Amino acid sequence: MVTEVGVTPPNRRTQSTSRAGEFYIQGQTQHLRGNSQAAIAAYSKAISLDPKYAQAFRNRGLVYFDIGNKQGAIADYNQSLRLNPNDAQTYNHRGNARASFNDYKGAIADYNEAIRLSPNYAEAYNNRGNARAAQGNKSAALEDYTQAIRLNPNFAIAYNNRGNTYAARGEQQKAIADYNEAIRINPSFGPAFNNRGNARAASGDKRGARQDLQRAATIFNQQNNRNLYQKVMKNIEELGGK
Repeated sequence: MVTEVGVTPPNRRTQSTSRAGEFYIQGQTQHLRGNSQAAIAAYSKAISLDPKYAQAFRNRGLVYFDIGNKQGAIADYNQSLRLNPNDAQTYNHRGNARASFNDYKGAIADYNEAIRLSPNYAEAYNNRGNARAAQGNKSAALEDYTQAIRLNPNFAIAYNNRGNTYAARGEQQKAIADYNEAIRINPSFGPAFNNRGNARAASGDKRGARQDLQRAATIFNQQNNRNLYQKVMKNIEELGGK
């Protein structure tokens, strides 16, 4: 399943014109460019100039998460929430970090807070659905994905994740319908092609399955995602036959 984690574009209107604010904007820009260490350095400078800069802690946590320093991310999210306990985004991000440690109970508690603070927060519903699905609570997961889609009808990831849950329940046609929507919204969404291929295979549509898996492999190869490319190639090999 895919979880939404990322950075928000620099928003100069909401940032102070102070030196700390300038370093914060530098951090956002460097993160968007993929320069993680430069982003961390800029956010750290912003924090040194303004130790109560909650957003700088939150965004540095995002960079730490992206580079695999999940404990560092949680520490920054904790500090951000101490400074601003009403930030729904930070609860959502900390939930993602906790989920990465398989702490689904803690993750769900954070997603609950994010939703309480921001009832229209589609990503928090999607992410809580992921955590509930990981716990085996498929019915509750489906409810969360459905609510995420109601709030954001173009949420391709939520369609994909709901499709995964339907597939896990053996409801392959419902799963395929959701993957269709995910692909319609994002025609380059490799995981949805892979997952639809698997659902078609489970439904006996070997030809359609092969076409989807080959499309997924092409997308992952173009994206230079060797890990997912190899997994799809294994799925194609296991499909066998014509």
